[in-house]
Amino acid sequence: MVKLLKRRLEKKDRKKDKKFGIKGDTDHLKPFRLSEIVEDNITRLKNSMNNTFDIKSREFQIGGTKYQAAILYIADLVNEEMIMSHLLKPLILQSTAVIDSDTEVNFQSVKDSMLSIGSVQEAETFDEIVLAVMSGDTFLCIQGYAKGLIVNTRELNGKPFAVPTVEPSVKGPQEAFVETLKINLGLIRKRIRDPNLMLEEYKIGRRSKSESVLVYIKGIADPDIVEDLRKRLSSVDLDMGQSAFQIGTLVTDRPDSIFPQVQITERPDKLVVSLSEGRVAVLTDGSPNAILVPVTLPILMQSPDDYCESWLVSSLIRISRYVGLFLSSLFPAIYIAITSYNPGMLPTRLVLSIASTRTGVPFSAFIEALLMEAVLELLQEASIRLPKAVGQTVSIVGGLVIGQSAVQAGIVSPIMVIVISVTAVTSFAIPDYSLGLASRILRVPFMILATTLGSFGIAIGMLLLLTYLSSLKNFGIRYLSPITPYRFQDWKDTVIRAPFKDLKKRPEFLNPEDTERSHSRKKEKEIS
Repeated sequence: MVKLLKRRLEKKDRKKDKKFGIKGDTDHLKPFRLSEIVEDNITRLKNSMNNTFDIKSREFQIGGTKYQAAILYIADLVNEEMIMSHLLKPLILQSTAVIDSDTEVNFQSVKDSMLSIGSVQEAETFDEIVLAVMSGDTFLCIQGYAKGLIVNTRELNGKPFAVPTVEPSVKGPQEAFVETLKINLGLIRKRIRDPNLMLEEYKIGRRSKSESVLVYIKGIADPDIVEDLRKRLSSVDLDMGQSAFQIGTLVTDRPDSIFPQVQITERPDKLVVSLSEGRVAVLTDGSPNAILVPVTLPILMQSPDDYCESWLVSSLIRISRYVGLFLSSLFPAIYIAITSYNPGMLPTRLVLSIASTRTGVPFSAFIEALLMEAVLELLQEASIRLPKAVGQTVSIVGGLVIGQSAVQAGIVSPIMVIVISVTAVTSFAIPDYSLGLASRILRVPFMILATTLGSFGIAIGMLLLLTYLSSLKNFGIRYLSPITPYRFQDWKDTVIRAPFKDLKKRPEFLNPEDTERSHSRKKEKEIS
């Protein structure tokens, strides 16, 4: 109760602070204008953008004279070679001819005679300057003038990026993170032009000093989660910097769980959406993936394609994924339980058909399923390790040849081949690869319970599994949230996906500071 009251008081204090608020746009910066002092302008602009480490500034003297100037830009978004060649070099070195002919350096002479760059615009208010800098432009201000210049230094050719391989999308963006941290931050900055996007740098590894960056949106992410993750990152003690996933296992509550405690993503669009919901990300130099916390089971079942179709189609597809998760974990066990203990649950003709296919098979249903599962896992592992050109061919041909040969040899029954094939196909419907691995591990314990106790054993296993999942916590968030604890408002984007007009609030279980995702037209009219 005390913690909740403290959080509410902090929210009220932030709303009262109008100088550099936590709003997502730059409209609140319109009243603030530039002064005639360069240092004051740069300091205030940095503070308005929360002074993250990738915001760079450079103070210098024009042509070696007493006239002071400064530039401000975001390193991840600009072409730094353009800044050096067409901005700094003309002002510092090549401007001596213009300065000799003039009695003093004035604002107009700098704009017209000293800059060898295409687009230059004057600016006086903070809102247009901040938006331009966060879009990839460079701001130039000169001592003695209460206005500055916005210079177009954006990376026009674009930066190299990868194509998603683990998280493919049919209609979504086809960009993925690469091994270079600067490019990855640029992909995020390109999508979020919010001055409250926070980037905090950490050096991990006593020898390697690898760069890791904590990313969140100030004013949306829960400060308690951010502070908790800060402490865990600061306490990581490694000899060499590791990948994003390895760092993720070191900052989670239950690193030994087979269920993923952090979400791994290679998609910048997915990371940006997660940040807007109130989650926190960590990126590491040298790793083409980012980790997202906190994570829950319903979050892992979501896909970027869910938001590229109508709500009805997306809901049906998402429900089919939950069916796939259920069958991927339990289908072999259900088959063993019914055929071994409860054949009366099936129609008589189907029971006779199954019995006829098992004639001559020397193994029990459990041993039969276990052998087929082992072969399936080996085929999947082999297809991953082989070159891409031959991996899919080997897995398909190997599965067909081995399955057909095993049936003809009388080692396994045809119905078991069908059961294992359906189980393999349903596992591929799970969007998160780590969660798919967990479902594959669960098959064997459930098959053992089905062999010993039948349907009753599966029921006991399901109860124990639900109890375990309910006990899991991730940065204070329940693993089954928002299904339990019950939050009907958040159910609009769990098993089903409601229309966008109904998704006006951010997920409550993430405890976002700003709960409003969008405002109704009625409210906008009242404000205007």
